[in-house]
Amino acid sequence: MYKQTRQTVEVAFAGCELPGPSDDPYEALLFRLKQEFVPLTVLWELTHKCNLDCIMCYNVPLGQSELTTVECFNVLEQLASAGTLYLTFTGGEILSRRDFFQIAQHARSLGFAVSLKTNGTLITPEKADQIAALAPLRVDISLLGATEKTFDAIAGSKDTLRRVLRGVRLLQERNVRVKLLSLLMDLNMPEREQMIDLVMELGVDYEQAFKISTADDGTDKAGDHQLSREQMTEVLAVDHTPFRPRTVNATSRTCSVSLSSCLVDPYGNLLPCIELRIPAGNLRNKPFSELWSNGGIFRQLRNQHVMKNLPDCWICPINRYCEGRCSGLALKEHGDLYGGHLLACQQAQARFASIFPNERVPVTPLQTRLHGSTVKRPGSPQVGQPIPLLEGVNVHPTFFMETNGSV
Repeated sequence: MYKQTRQTVEVAFAGCELPGPSDDPYEALLFRLKQEFVPLTVLWELTHKCNLDCIMCYNVPLGQSELTTVECFNVLEQLASAGTLYLTFTGGEILSRRDFFQIAQHARSLGFAVSLKTNGTLITPEKADQIAALAPLRVDISLLGATEKTFDAIAGSKDTLRRVLRGVRLLQERNVRVKLLSLLMDLNMPEREQMIDLVMELGVDYEQAFKISTADDGTDKAGDHQLSREQMTEVLAVDHTPFRPRTVNATSRTCSVSLSSCLVDPYGNLLPCIELRIPAGNLRNKPFSELWSNGGIFRQLRNQHVMKNLPDCWICPINRYCEGRCSGLALKEHGDLYGGHLLACQQAQARFASIFPNERVPVTPLQTRLHGSTVKRPGSPQVGQPIPLLEGVNVHPTFFMETNGSV
C-alpha cells in the first residue's frame, strides 16, 4: 500500500468535485487513485457502545456481536491490500472497546494514517500516552456547549464539559493535534460565541456544523433541535472560511462515497457512509475487495449518481451554493436515493443569503414540490417498506438491521 502520506492535503479529496491532474506529484497520485476507485479513506465504527447518551446520536445498536480483535486485524490487512491510506476510528465511543489500542496499533504497523473520533470523557493520562504513541493525524472531540448545564443536557450525562476539557488538555500536553467539533442546535446556539472563546483559549482547531442526522432506524428523535434557516444564515454571515461556489455540470458529483471512501460498521457490514446504511455485504462472509468492487450499492452510486440523474438538484437555481446534499438523508427523508433533502436546501439558502444579503433567496425545486413541508411525497415508501434501488433487489432503509448483512 502507499505508506507515504501528507497531513497538509485534505483527506481523499473531501470536496465534491473531482479535480483534474495536478503538477503536484502527491495530488496527481490521489487523482489517479480516485479515478481507479481505490478506497483511499475508510471510516470504521468500531463499536456502538458509548458512555454518553447524546440526544442527536444516530447509532442504533443491532444486538449482534461486534467484530472480534482477530476479525478486525483481518479487515485491516484487507484494507491495506486494497490501497487504503487514511483510516478514521469512531464509535459509539472507541475507548469503550477494551481492545481499541491493540486494533489501532496494528493499523499503524500496517502503515495507515490514523485519525480518531472520541467524546473525550474517558481520556486518562495513561490513555493519552497510548493515543500519543499512535501518532494520529488528529483527534476529533465534540464540544456540545460552553457550560456544564448545556453540555450535560445534550450529552445525557453529568460533568461532561469538565471531563472533555481534561481530555483535550491531556492530549495537548503530549503534542497530539486536537480538533473540537460543535454540532449547533437550538440548545447550544445561545452559547456559540462562548464556545468560540473557549476554543481560542485552548488553541485547537475548530469546526461548527448544522446537520442533525436521522437515526439509523429512520426515527428523527432530535429533528426538533435543528437550527432554522435564519439561524444558519446568522452563523454563515460571520464565518470567515473562504467559500467558492461550485462548478456544476451534468457529471458533477455531490459526494465521494463509493469513489474513494466507505464505512465499516461494528458488525462487519460494508456501507457507503454513516448516512446511507445500505450494505454491500458483510466482511465476515465476503472479502473487502469483492464487496468494494462488485457490491450493488457501490456499483449503483458509481454508475448513476451524477448531477444529471438528481432531478431536484440538477435544476436547482442555487446548486452552486449547496455543500450538503446527501443521498442517505434523501433516502431517509423521502424514500428517494436520487432526491434532495430539506436540510441541504436550507443550508444552500443560508449560504446564498449570507453572501447576497440584499437578494431574494430562491426557493428550491424540492421545496416547491413539497410546499415547504417535511411530509414525505405522496406515494413515497415509509420507513421499513421496500424501496426498489438495485435491479432485482428490494432494499430497506434499515435492511442491514434485519439480515446478517449479506446481499
